[in-house]
Amino acid sequence: MTNQQQIEVTEGVTVQIKTDGDLKVHGQEGAIVRAEGLDETPSIQQAEGTLQVECRGDCDVYLPIWAVVEIETHGDLLVDGLHNRVTIVFCGGDATVSGGGKVEIKEVGGDFQASQIDSIEAREIHGDAHLSDVRGPVSVGAKGDIHAHQVAGSVSANAKGDVHLAEVTGEKIQVNAKGDTHLLRCQAEISINTAGDVHLNEIVSQRVRAVAKGDVRAHFSEKVGGQAKIVTSGDLLVRSQGKSMRKGRGVYTFRFGEGDAVLSFISKGDTLLEGLDLADGSLRGVSEDMGKMGDELGAELGAMGAELGAMGAEMSREFGNLGRDIARQVQDKVARKMKEISKHTAKMEWGEGKNWNFNFADVATPPTPPTPPTPPAWSAPFDPVEEAVPGEPVSDEERGLVLRMLEEGKISAAEAATLLEALGDAE
Repeated sequence: MTNQQQIEVTEGVTVQIKTDGDLKVHGQEGAIVRAEGLDETPSIQQAEGTLQVECRGDCDVYLPIWAVVEIETHGDLLVDGLHNRVTIVFCGGDATVSGGGKVEIKEVGGDFQASQIDSIEAREIHGDAHLSDVRGPVSVGAKGDIHAHQVAGSVSANAKGDVHLAEVTGEKIQVNAKGDTHLLRCQAEISINTAGDVHLNEIVSQRVRAVAKGDVRAHFSEKVGGQAKIVTSGDLLVRSQGKSMRKGRGVYTFRFGEGDAVLSFISKGDTLLEGLDLADGSLRGVSEDMGKMGDELGAELGAMGAELGAMGAEMSREFGNLGRDIARQVQDKVARKMKEISKHTAKMEWGEGKNWNFNFADVATPPTPPTPPTPPAWSAPFDPVEEAVPGEPVSDEERGLVLRMLEEGKISAAEAATLLEALGDAE
């Protein structure tokens, strides 16, 4: 037996519904609010600007399509056919919303599904979230997986499971996931932090940043040009126009094509990039770039290197073995310094990339909604810098030899200072 109550309302009313059982809310033409209880007659009370509907069991509620609704139910929830704001204060079971304006969720105890809505802000979903045909921004926090398809606004997704986004065309995509992250045919500024793998397919974006404990695989559907920075613990493979280039573990920066795009990827696994127009020989790592740095340093110190060589020969002629020892110490010192510079630069690049952070609060949604905690930071250290082994302190004999050469005019004061510094003299 169905028990019902109904009342006519004016436009602008907010309908507050509370039930202990399952709840179905349907939008309909007209200005009538009707509540049907399966076990008992629902209660309807009207106050200034609000209408309160309460039912102890399962209940069906019919509302004008323009009504604003606030819902608390301990069972499952179905909402369809509304055009205005839908607020779910609490749902103990699964919730489905089909049709509506802005959807706001404080807590859903099960899974959540929504389609054909203007926007959504969901603070806490205990199960999975499935969204489709959203006309505006999306901000969702879920303890399960998050799936969103055809979103015309920015997306902020925080999931303890996987995140799957397809055909997002808003300004920004920001993902924080403890599982894998999959993006398909998305066009936005992309920032991803995931404890699993990252898969980007048919991406059209001028700025992509991703940090993954697993692999990173990215395929770009249109020609894009710009610069890239890759930090990988596994292999780096770049494929384009039938060509492929492979590099090992390391830090890489390179340009591709013509444009202003910026790609930044950190992967504790392998990194695969497809669809980038990469010129032969342009893929170089930080360690390889040390050769260029050495050339620049050599240009600055070339004259001193030649002078040190001549000084070493002169010392060998004048002072025998001691002169040769001093010259050898200078050469060893310079070699150690170059090795330190190379490793230190690589370590700095790795640390900088690994510590990128993404601000999820700047998505175009209402300010600072609570979100599930960020997955803990992970550590993927680069090769440790090898500290240079300090040489023996300069002996009185060695210092005296250098000073004697200075007094005899064989070397200048600057050259004497350089020799003493290279030998480890701090005075």
